[in-house]
Amino acid sequence: MFFSRRRKTLIALARSGGLAMALFAGICFAQSALPPGMGQDRSAEVSDADKVKHSSQALKRMREVMTDVFTKLKEARDSNDVVKAACVNESLTQIKALVRISEQADLALQEAISTRNTARAEDENTKLTIAPRKVEELRAKAEECMGQLAFQTVGLTVEVEEPKGLPQNDLTHPPSPSPVLTRPPPASPTL
Repeated sequence: MFFSRRRKTLIALARSGGLAMALFAGICFAQSALPPGMGQDRSAEVSDADKVKHSSQALKRMREVMTDVFTKLKEARDSNDVVKAACVNESLTQIKALVRISEQADLALQEAISTRNTARAEDENTKLTIAPRKVEELRAKAEECMGQLAFQTVGLTVEVEEPKGLPQNDLTHPPSPSPVLTRPPPASPTL
């Protein structure tokens, strides 16, 4: 039962995206690596109502960030800047996956609370604690994308002006040296 639930979680994460899977797979397996009582003490202090409230606030904030990043993507597309659009789209795709996983975690949290499954509720609460931080990092990355300069080389023309007064000789192809007519004396007396 315990491993089948984690396996189902990992399969759902794999469908949502590689980055999100890596993020939450570490969470799922890190729970067993904690010393006894270390992870549960702090979460036992948080009431179930506070967990549900926190999860709804986190989801609301993540959706707001997703809307902001989508607006940045629209701006990049409107300016016909392919580099910025691709960079922002990468962040937006990861944010969408994290929001989708967080929505699933919110539902699972509510279900776990209603069935009094504290271990599962803690797992879902952990996901809902980490995902908003990652979404904020991706928002910052998208803002960096919008601020960067994109260089476009398609259709670029270069004009070169030669200053007046340059020597007329072609210095890239110097004349070959004149042939040696006399043999120089030996450098060593033993020959």
